[in-house]
Parts: sequence; C-alpha cells; structure tokens
Amino acid sequence: MTMRIAIGGIVHETNTMFGPPTPVDEFQRQHWETGEEIRRLHTGVRSPFGGMLAAAAELGVEIVPTFSANAHPSGTIERAALDTMCDLLLDGIRAAQPVDAVVLSLHGAGSAEGEDDIEGHILEAVRALIGPDVPLVSVLDLHGHSTQRMVDNATSLLNVHEYPHVDGYERGHEALHLAAKAATGEVKPVMHLTLLPMAIPPTNSFHGVLRDVNERCWEWEAGEGVIDVALVHGYPHSDVPIISASVMVTTDNDPELAKRAADDIARYVWERRADILVDLPTPAEAVARGMAAEQGPVVIAEISDNPGGGAPGDSVHLLRALIDADVQNSAFGFVVDPETVEQAHAAGVGATIHARIGGKVDRELMGPPIEVDAVVRGLTDGTYVVTSVMGKGATRSIGRTARLQIGGLAVIVATESHQTIDPGPFLLHGIDVSTLQIAALKSQNHFRAAFEPLASEVIRTDPPGWTSSTLSQLPFKRIARPIWPLDDVQDPGI
Repeated sequence: MTMRIAIGGIVHETNTMFGPPTPVDEFQRQHWETGEEIRRLHTGVRSPFGGMLAAAAELGVEIVPTFSANAHPSGTIERAALDTMCDLLLDGIRAAQPVDAVVLSLHGAGSAEGEDDIEGHILEAVRALIGPDVPLVSVLDLHGHSTQRMVDNATSLLNVHEYPHVDGYERGHEALHLAAKAATGEVKPVMHLTLLPMAIPPTNSFHGVLRDVNERCWEWEAGEGVIDVALVHGYPHSDVPIISASVMVTTDNDPELAKRAADDIARYVWERRADILVDLPTPAEAVARGMAAEQGPVVIAEISDNPGGGAPGDSVHLLRALIDADVQNSAFGFVVDPETVEQAHAAGVGATIHARIGGKVDRELMGPPIEVDAVVRGLTDGTYVVTSVMGKGATRSIGRTARLQIGGLAVIVATESHQTIDPGPFLLHGIDVSTLQIAALKSQNHFRAAFEPLASEVIRTDPPGWTSSTLSQLPFKRIARPIWPLDDVQDPGI
C-alpha cells in the first residue's frame, strides 16, 4: 500500500515592533495556496515544498497537499487571521486522513495577537488532530524562536543551516525522507533543545564565525545516530519574551547524544560570541569605498531597511549618500515608493518628473523624501523569475515599477515590499549589474547568494532603520532580560 504524507504550512516572519497588524487579506493577496496549487507552484522550485515533492517522487510516496499561506515580513498577525489559517490547515489535514505522516513548512518567528509562538500553536493543534503516533516533521527558518512547546509536539524540527537560506529545498527533501523513515519505524527521532541567552544580529553563514559553527554542527551530524544539528540564530527584530538563539538536535532514539551535541555547539557559540559583532560603515563611507574601488561592481546593502525583516524599504539614507556623491554608472535596486511609481507611469517613458522619493513611512528615523528631478527611463509590471539558488524558479512580483535616472545613478522604485535577493529587479529594467561601479540594494544577507559571485566587493551599511543590526537601537520592551549583547551576561547556564 502506498504511503500517504500530507504537506502544508503557514509562514510569517513577524516584526512585532514596527508596522500595523497583518490581516488575513495580506496572506490571501500574496501566497494563499490550497490543495493541488501547492504542487503546481512548487514543483521544480528550490523551496521547502519543492524539496518535499522531489523526495516524494523518489520514494514513490503519495503527497496530499493541504493548505499553505505566506506573507512578507510585517507587523503582528491579527488573531482572526491566525485562526482562519489554522482552521484551513487542520481542515486540509483532516480531509487527507488517513495519512502516514505530516510534513509542514513553518517559519519560527511568527507572532499573532495573544500568541507569541504561532509555530508552537500550529504544531500543538496538528498533533491533537493526528494523534501521538503519526510522525509530524517541520522545516523551519533559522531566524526563529525555538520553544519546548514546539519540541513537545513535533517528531523532528529541521531548521535551515545557511544564511542566506540556500538550503530550504534540501531541508524540505530531508524532512520528507525523515517522516517516511519514522512512519515505517526505520528511525525513532528524538530531539534536544538548548537555549542561549543571546539575540544574534543577522549574521551570514558563508564566512566567519557562523561558518565555523556550521562546520562543527556537520561534524556531529557525520557521527552515528545523529540526524540533524542546527544553530537557530533567533529573530532579533521581534519583541517577544521567547527571543533567543538556540541549538536544535535530532538523533535516532538517543536523547543523551542529542543533549551532548546541543550543549557542545551552544558552548562553542557562546565562546565565539564576540566574533559575531562587527562595525559597519556609514552610507557615505560605504559609497566612498565603492567609488574608490578599481573595479566594479561594488555591492552596497542597506541592511537596516530590509523588507525581508519587516522594514518598509523606503529609507533614503543610502540613496541620499549616492546622490550627494554624484556617483556614475551606478544603480539602486530598489526603493519601495508606490506614489512615485504612479507618478512615473502617469508621465510616461522619456518624461522628466519632480519626484519625492522614499521617506514616506517614518521620516524621523528613515529620513525625509528626496526631492529631485528625474527622467523616467523604464516602466514594468515588476514580475520576474528568481535565479538565485535561494528560491530559484519561483515567480516574484515587486509590483509596478519605474526606472528613474538621476545623473549617473539609475534608481528603481517599486510598489511591493521585497528585499533584493538576485539581479532580477535590475535586469527587469535593462541594467546589467556586472557592468556597474556600484549596485545598491536593501537586504541583510540574502543578497549574497546571487551577488557575491558577481561582486568585486560587498559592503553592508547600517544607518538608523527598523532592521538595524545595532540591537541597542531597537525599542525592546517585552524581551526576556538579561540577554547578550544588550546585557553583559557572564553565565549562559549551559
């Protein structure tokens, strides 16, 4: 008899400190997939669902797609939205029964009104529905909160290891295989969670200390009986008591081994914590370095206004520095500014407009709009196919856009809030990044997957903004204290 596995999920990275509550309409407008839509939209795509579907095909497993919702990072989820989405997920799994296992794609940093831990809430509800014996495995982001509630209700939790998240497909593939093995009794996954009193600023895993941490995790994974070892960075742009870095380990029926591995990685991270903090240049300093470089493209990322962390994407700190420096052969891709986009579309290609770019959401923190004359050089619908290893093959829309020319600087303005993860927004407007002196964008680290191979240098700048890596700038009120680096914590309690 063919094994049946239900898949589904609810994904949201919630920035509880900034922005209005997120209603169900935002999920419905962005990513709202039911039944076979999940299979159609993710087959051949480098996403967690894409990995699950590929693994099922390899194993001859029957996949039953249920329900999936995903919205861009934004403010606290409205409680009615969470309840609606949970009901649809549970209805889908209920209709799919009997199933041999359930595999979910969740995030880890989701918070709703009255519920700081939506992943724990979802896993608890699914476990209550399917009973104690059906394997329940979930893929999770590494920028999430890990709770004992999540561990108690799941068979295994598999966080992505890399930042940029280039391994979401692999985690989905692994999750489906693990669920199938657990269903047949081939393995008996057990987990251990070690929490750290740390809020790690967004730090990439391609280089430096977190690359070393991953290598140590993989050394443990190579050992007998170890299924998965992951450092969960945590999500520091949310103000909830459960914020922390953590280590999640799954072994094959060996709880003591799981604890040893988790505690070893946790101690290693704690010992190396000072190496995580870095000093970043101001926008003006970053632009000066970019202009002085002998060869382009120099990629400059404005990390403090990262839409991928819930920021609005309309800060003008870096844009102002580029204009003030009169850069040549450079481009900014992109600034979120629906008002300017509509102005450009109304004027048409070739027209000169007096634009007020950016600075419309929080001018005190992000700077007032930049008033400048600009020539409209291009207009698009903002739709392109992702080429980055992270999500390759997926169709993305940044809404209607315009390419504005300000001297030697091309500025792309768009209507939808997204971080720039690959050259798609530039190519959409006829800009070849490889020919530029400076390519400016808004992203914390996800851009690295596609841009590092193209760049002569990568520079990150952290002016005031909603997703600053200088965590002391953020207005925490509910976070559990003491926590490093906000406090001088001496004993991590491991």
